[in-house]
Amino acid sequence: MRPTGGLRTGAASESGSGTVLALGVIAVLLALAVGLTGLVQAQAAAGRARLAADLAALGGATALSSILAPADPCTVAHQVAGANGAQVESCQIEGEDVVVQVSVSTSVLGLPRSARGAARAGPVQAIGP
Repeated sequence: MRPTGGLRTGAASESGSGTVLALGVIAVLLALAVGLTGLVQAQAAAGRARLAADLAALGGATALSSILAPADPCTVAHQVAGANGAQVESCQIEGEDVVVQVSVSTSVLGLPRSARGAARAGPVQAIGP
């Protein structure tokens, strides 16, 4: 007969606990990675929307102030936004400025989303004489 010691029975009751702990750590790291991926995707879409708005407003302002090739500023803004994968939501002419709001369709973690951007472009207003 073999004697059973207290250490052996205690160790046997904790058999597999390291595996459970490792799985828990892996699950937490996986959840953090998925969350970080979603944030990166959203930030990239917001950057694309801001870029498209800036370029559309600049294109519209150039068309508005052009002497050699004048064109409708909002038409140019629509064309520039479309070339950058965005849709113009609004285009307004305020004096010599063109104000544009655009949206970019994107997918964040597999869910369809829309990122929006706005920009204003026009000549610099000089202060003083």
